[in-house]
Amino acid sequence: MTHDSLFSTAELETVPLFRFVPMECIEGILAHCTAQELPRGERFEPDGPLDRSLSVLLSGRLALHYDVRETDDPLFLEAGDIIGETFSAGEPGVPCLLVAAEPCRVLVMEEDLIWSLAQASHAAACNLLGILLRRRHDPNREGFAGTAREYALHDQSIVDPLTGFQTRRWLEGVLERQAGRAASSGKPLSLMMIDIDHFRAFNEEHGRIGGDRALHAVAKALRNYLRPTEVVARYGGDTFAILLPETGVATARMIAERLRQRLTNTVIDIHDGRMLPPLTISVGVAEATVGSDSLTLLRGVLDALDAAKASGGNAVSG
Repeated sequence: MTHDSLFSTAELETVPLFRFVPMECIEGILAHCTAQELPRGERFEPDGPLDRSLSVLLSGRLALHYDVRETDDPLFLEAGDIIGETFSAGEPGVPCLLVAAEPCRVLVMEEDLIWSLAQASHAAACNLLGILLRRRHDPNREGFAGTAREYALHDQSIVDPLTGFQTRRWLEGVLERQAGRAASSGKPLSLMMIDIDHFRAFNEEHGRIGGDRALHAVAKALRNYLRPTEVVARYGGDTFAILLPETGVATARMIAERLRQRLTNTVIDIHDGRMLPPLTISVGVAEATVGSDSLTLLRGVLDALDAAKASGGNAVSG
C-alpha cells in the first residue's frame, strides 16, 4: 500500500463532498491528506477509527462483505462514495470487510482536516451535512452503491458552483418561510441586496478570470464577516442577497456599511502575478413590515438597491 498527497481536479470532481467547492479554497487542506492505492484483491484497512477520519473512494470499486468473509453477493462502492458511511448501512455490531474489486485509490482526511474543510468552504460543509442527512433519513435503504451519485444529481440548481453559496431559487423558498415566521413571532427580519459596481466593465477589462476572482473576493468577505445565522445567496450575476433574521433595518444598514468599507479595501489577487484594483458595491436594505409577505420584502430591497446604484454606487440605501 502506498501513500501520497496529490489529487487532481478531475478525480475530485467525482466526489459529492467537493461538489461546487473552489479547489483554490482547499489546496492547503488537500496537501495534508493522504491517498491509499489498493491493488485488486487487497483489503481496505483504515489506519485508525473510521469515525475519526473521512475515507473517500476516488477511483475503482470496493466490494463490501458483511461478517468479515468474502461472499458471492457483496455490495459495491463506486468512485465518489464515502467509505465510512457503509458501516452504518448494516446492523450495529456486524463486522464488515472491504476488498478492492479492481485497483482503487482512496483519499483519507483526518478529523482536524475535516473541521478545516468545513470552515474553509461553505459548500463543502453543506455537502457533508447533506450526505449525512440523506443517510439518516433513509437508514434502511438496501446497499450503498448509487447513493453518492444520486446525491450529486440532487437539486444541483440550489448551490452556485463559483461561490459555493445557495442560489436565488433556494433563497426564495427560505425567504418565504422566514417572512411567515417573522410575521407570526413579531420579530424583525431584514434583507440586504449587494451589487458589484460597474462589474460589466470590470469583466471586459480584466477578463473572465478577473471577474471570477472578483466574485470570489466578495464571497470570501461575506463569508468571513457575517454570522452563521445570516443567510447568503448568489441572487444572480454579480448580485448577492443576505437574509438577516431577528435584525431590524438600522442594524442591517450598519452591517451593510461595514461590508461596503471592507470591500473597498480588498485587493484582488488573480494568481498570475497581477493584483486587481479593489471593488466597490451598492447595497439595498429593507425590513419586513407588519402584514407584508416575502414578495413585498423582495421588491422593497430591490428598489433600495436601485436607489443606491442611481446615486452613483459605492453606497447603502434603505
